[in-house]
Amino acid sequence: MSYKKIFLIFLILSLMVFLGGLWYGFRKKSIYSEFIGYIFFPLWKSGSFFGKELKELYRDYIDLVEVKKENHRLKEEILKLKAELNTYKEREALYQELEKFYRISSNFSYPKVGARIILKPMDPFLGIIFIDKGTKDGILPQMPVLSAAGDRGIALVGQVVEVYRNWSKVILVTDPSFAADVVVQRTRDRGILRGKAEPLCSLEYLPLYSQVQSKDEVVTSGQDALFPPGLMVGEVVSVNKEETQGLFKKAEVKPWIDFHNLEIVYVLVKLPEISF
Repeated sequence: MSYKKIFLIFLILSLMVFLGGLWYGFRKKSIYSEFIGYIFFPLWKSGSFFGKELKELYRDYIDLVEVKKENHRLKEEILKLKAELNTYKEREALYQELEKFYRISSNFSYPKVGARIILKPMDPFLGIIFIDKGTKDGILPQMPVLSAAGDRGIALVGQVVEVYRNWSKVILVTDPSFAADVVVQRTRDRGILRGKAEPLCSLEYLPLYSQVQSKDEVVTSGQDALFPPGLMVGEVVSVNKEETQGLFKKAEVKPWIDFHNLEIVYVLVKLPEISF
């Protein structure tokens, strides 16, 4: 018999004696069990230590997973709160704009309906906007449309031309189809304000002898049965003395309204005093 086989048999017998002794040592306290415990105590202790560490590691992993879930939930909650905050900011800006307008327009005897612009061409001088108020809000064609012009006061934006149940179409003072009877405040010269699809409007039919000049302010005259008198329109920027219309001269007017940043308008619930 080779040495390898003898060694293998010896190893198997030794293992059987060891396991039998280990089982007996556990079943009945004896010197042998004490000896086994003394020999293997460090191994058991280290096993217990590593088992405890493994258990702690698993618990930490579970806690980390829960923390990540909570962080994800909190991030979603923060995004939701930010969205709500933006909504509240927009509402606050709208309420402040409404409060400012109604405060400085208290001298108008006509009711006013605030409206938000829901469609506006990128080019503000195309002369058309759409608002979120219609027949259900009492809006009718030809009603004047106004807005606050900074700290200057209430200025003319345009006029309602088409009305549907929930929305309306408005032409701006810059639209070529718009016309309003106006007066130059300093000289009291009347004229017709027309849009040109440009930043500036045309002031036509000024008397040939008119002393209108740059910086003169233009307001509605109230003599066209459409717009009440005294609505701010704009400022004269130039007078064309060479180009005349028979017995009249022309000027150019810069509207007070910033059409590019216009968001809120107010429809003056006023019908034409004369049917055209």
